[in-house]
Amino acid sequence: MLPSASQQVVALNEAREKAEAANNAKSEILAVATHDLKNPLSALSGMAAAIALDRAGIDDFCLLEKAGDVGGTWRDNQYPGACCDVPSHLYCFSYEPNPDWTRRFAPAREIHAYQRHVMHAYDLCDRCRGGFDVASARWDGGGWTVTSRQGESLRARFLVSAVGALHLPHKPDLPGLDRFEGRVMHSAEWDPDYDWRDKHVVVVGSAASAVQIVPKLAESAARVSVLQRSPNWILPRRDRAYGAFERELLCQLPFLQKLYRWRQYQFNDLLFRANFSRRASLRKAYAHRLARRHLERSVTDPELRSQLTPDYPVGCKRVLLSDDYLPALQRKNVDLVSDGIDGFTPSGLETTDGRSIEADLVVLATGFRTTRLFGEMAIEGPGGLTIEEAWAGGIRAHRSVAIKDFPNLFMMYGPNSNLGHSSILVMLEAQAGYLARLLRHATDRGAGRITVRPEAEAEWNRYIRDGLAETVWTADCRSWYKDAAGRIFSLWPYSTRHFERDLRSAPLDEYTFSS
Repeated sequence: MLPSASQQVVALNEAREKAEAANNAKSEILAVATHDLKNPLSALSGMAAAIALDRAGIDDFCLLEKAGDVGGTWRDNQYPGACCDVPSHLYCFSYEPNPDWTRRFAPAREIHAYQRHVMHAYDLCDRCRGGFDVASARWDGGGWTVTSRQGESLRARFLVSAVGALHLPHKPDLPGLDRFEGRVMHSAEWDPDYDWRDKHVVVVGSAASAVQIVPKLAESAARVSVLQRSPNWILPRRDRAYGAFERELLCQLPFLQKLYRWRQYQFNDLLFRANFSRRASLRKAYAHRLARRHLERSVTDPELRSQLTPDYPVGCKRVLLSDDYLPALQRKNVDLVSDGIDGFTPSGLETTDGRSIEADLVVLATGFRTTRLFGEMAIEGPGGLTIEEAWAGGIRAHRSVAIKDFPNLFMMYGPNSNLGHSSILVMLEAQAGYLARLLRHATDRGAGRITVRPEAEAEWNRYIRDGLAETVWTADCRSWYKDAAGRIFSLWPYSTRHFERDLRSAPLDEYTFSS
């Protein structure tokens, strides 16, 4: 059983105090060390890397966390209704199942509690240095000099970025928003003390976070106006609670947890083949029909249904899961607005068709800056080459982990490792195992420098492009899967099984190892 949240917080605080004392005591050592590995941590990706390294016998590393608590996106996103859109038993590490999930789709607070549990269970707390917000990393010929925004510098031979993709809020430049005199909140910066009851609320956006927020706001707000740029395909979520008896069975019979996970894993991989491949004969027959039926059954008003019907194929954008968003839009206190924003006023906003909407609260459910794969870190490689210069022609990496021209720099959750159908934790475990194998090989050979061969990276990215060409994601629609030029930099174009196999069997001669 997971410890209580209060117990976890106490344990983490105690471990953090010990870690800070230890780090202060060995600052001289860190300044000249050449073998330790620094891992800018973002929750699950950083944990996966740390656990894999430790299992491979590489224990000379520390985790750099910018906040005072672990958790990343699940720590920051605490808006009403925040939960995962991947089944709970698939959204945990295969080697650390959790029988205590209360629902088929776990709420954010439970995922955050699970993260704290993992940190404690795998003795990562005393290796985590909180409050170290990495500003820059510079290659100095023999390693990386990592500098925090507080002015501290550490040196590491190897650097792993595990900052994730969903942590920098995207705040669109909305005309006149600075004139608005009410409250403005991004969904990832929610103020839990704000009382929206009996207030007029405007929600900008209608995608993944909005479909979770709107039903909760609608329960007690005076009015909720949802500003939709384009409609999204929505599938039924079919969420349910796990009762006490079921959770106890999962606790007492671990093979049942494995069965739950295996079933969900297999189903999601079948979902990929059926729904996202352009050649899939079942895609229109299943996903499209299911989404259409869900919309027709949930929305009786023909005009509203028309507003909610996308003009692009299912899967081109992120497919949303919800049982309560469509019913919420039909409440008397909820409006769906498809007109653009002409500008904000001190008391609300005006739409492009001349409509005025009053507001006490504006919620920016506008997602994240997904192209910033290194977050706000400035990365400078050999010869002063920046990561922005290296990626000027498109974001790319070798096996989503290593980058040409940047020795000893690795990524978790790198380019083309995201998914539109399954759990990112499956991908993270594969990446972490691959990274650990790579560093173990370097250590055994006494190599202090690892560089991916340019031809290996080029071949891998051809493999990615060939796979993407056969997916529905290349259809003509805007999505956060694409960069400004329309290139798909985010998604993995094959099944998760393919990714696991490719990384497990990848030859290490794709790299050069030198002293």
